[in-house]
Formats: sequence, C-alpha cells, structure tokens
Amino acid sequence: MVSVEDLRTYFDTPEGIVRAVDGVRFQVPRGKVFGLVGESGCGKSVTALSILRVLPPNARIVSGQILFDHGDLCRLPEAALQRIRGNRIAMIFQEPLTSLNPVFSIGYQIAEPLRIHQGLGRREAVTQVMDLLRAVGIPDPETRIREYPHQLSGGMRQRVMIAMAIATRPALLIADEPTTALDATIQAQILDLLAEIRATTGSALLLITHDLGIIAETADAVAIMYAGEIVEQAATTTLFTHPAHPYTQGLLASLPRHEGGDRPRRLHAIPGTVPKPINLPEGCRFAPRCGRCIEACTAAHPAVREIAPGHLVRCIRA
Repeated sequence: MVSVEDLRTYFDTPEGIVRAVDGVRFQVPRGKVFGLVGESGCGKSVTALSILRVLPPNARIVSGQILFDHGDLCRLPEAALQRIRGNRIAMIFQEPLTSLNPVFSIGYQIAEPLRIHQGLGRREAVTQVMDLLRAVGIPDPETRIREYPHQLSGGMRQRVMIAMAIATRPALLIADEPTTALDATIQAQILDLLAEIRATTGSALLLITHDLGIIAETADAVAIMYAGEIVEQAATTTLFTHPAHPYTQGLLASLPRHEGGDRPRRLHAIPGTVPKPINLPEGCRFAPRCGRCIEACTAAHPAVREIAPGHLVRCIRA
C-alpha cells in the first residue's frame, strides 16, 4: 500500500539542523495494521506528517521516497498531492481539540472532504455525515451535526476525527496516538471502531503510539523508533517473543505484568534520557543508555541487519 524508503526529514533551527527522521524504511501492506512505536520525540509523528507533506515551514524532506499508488509522494506536484490528502490517504491527528476548527460545526468539517473530493451537494453531504456519525457511535447525530468541537467530550471529538478520516474510504489511514488522554473504556471503544472500519473498508492502517499494549492487540507488524531511526522491525508476535534490540527489550521489561501471588513485580527502568536530536551520540544512538554497550558500539553507526526472515535490527550485538 505504501512504502517508505530511506526517508530523512530535517528541521532547520537557530541551534542547528535537527535530524528528526533519519533513514526510516518500512512498508504498510494493503489491509494490514503496521505499528510505529517509540518515546515522545523519537520522530513518529514527523514520519506521518512527511507522508502527507504537511510539515512545519522549517522542516524539509532531505532525501528518500514515499511510494504510493505507483508514484513518489515526495516528488508529486502540490495539486496532485491535494487530490490524495483526505481522499486516498487520511490522518487521525493526535489532538482533536486543536486539529478541529473551532469556528465551524462538526457537520461542516466532516462534509468538507466529501464536497471537495467527491463533489457532493449539500443535501447528499449532510446525509452521508449523519451516516458517518452513526457509524462511529455518536448518539443523536441530528443534534451533534450542528454542534462545535468545544461542546463535545474528548472521546466524542476523537470519533469526529475518525469520521472525517474515513469519509472518503481512504486506502491508507494514519492514526497518530488515537487514544491519547482517553480513559480505558473509551480507548477500547476507539480501537474496536478502527478495527471494524478496517475490516469494512479494507484500508491499511499506520498506527502510531507509545503504548506497546495497544500494538500487541492490534498490529500485524511493528517498528520500534529511537532518536529518529528504526532500531527494530518484525512481525508483532516475533517482536514480543524474541526482542533483539536492547531498547526493545527495555521497553517490554518496563510493562507491568501480573505474575500471581501477593508479591509485586519490580518494573524495569531504562537508565538515562533520550539524546537531544541536535546533538546525537557517535556510533549507536542508544549506546549511552545500553547495559550491553561495548567499545565497538560507539566506534561506528550500526547498520540494519536481518537476523531472521523479516526481523530487522540495528545493533551489532543482536
């Protein structure tokens, strides 16, 4: 469905160049869920914004390819890209309150991609908006269609974002932290809704999150990002049963587990902090925090190796 090849997106800042996305490579197959996992600031959201080319003014795609529909999105003219955004590729943004326009009703905003990409008239668009609101589980759509984002709860706003994203039945749906700041019950409802939409439309889903629990339940394959690059990539079952990179092992060890009995299990903590993207360490970027680091780890930047079919790791000790 989409193939990201050696993508590099840099930010120009007064302090210097920030390599936010640095050589990222992955594929999202048709009808599958691909998870992109990492700590805040690792480059997950910038990767998604690069696919749609909706980056801030001081950001630029330095090199790489984003192949979709037999074309490279990095080199498409803006007019051609506008026909894809919100139509063939749609995105559920991380913060619905700031992503939705406060001065337009939710009905108007959901109808916008239908009018632009499908040429629907007002009456046809309203009918489809009502159907979409029902599909995402929003009660009383006749009333909600006239309301504004500030009148809805966080869970309702997230559902509105999903309704906007699926309005044109996109081939690729990008969900950037779709359950952030929602309680556990609403999280489960949103994930079930995304699974139902994917099953109904056949869309591929790029799921961006920091929550490995969500990935374990939903994703077919997963990539772990750290400091702007992918350090491990594998089928979800493989990554959870045979994690190879020390960072992945640390993330999995930090997950709470119930082992029976009354004795609590001490959670593992990864020492240190994520390096500043403007001053990345030489060699392996995880080396300053790694308990298995040797001299060779800091001598040169490690290349990606395939340690088993489909299991890629950026570590010389894996």
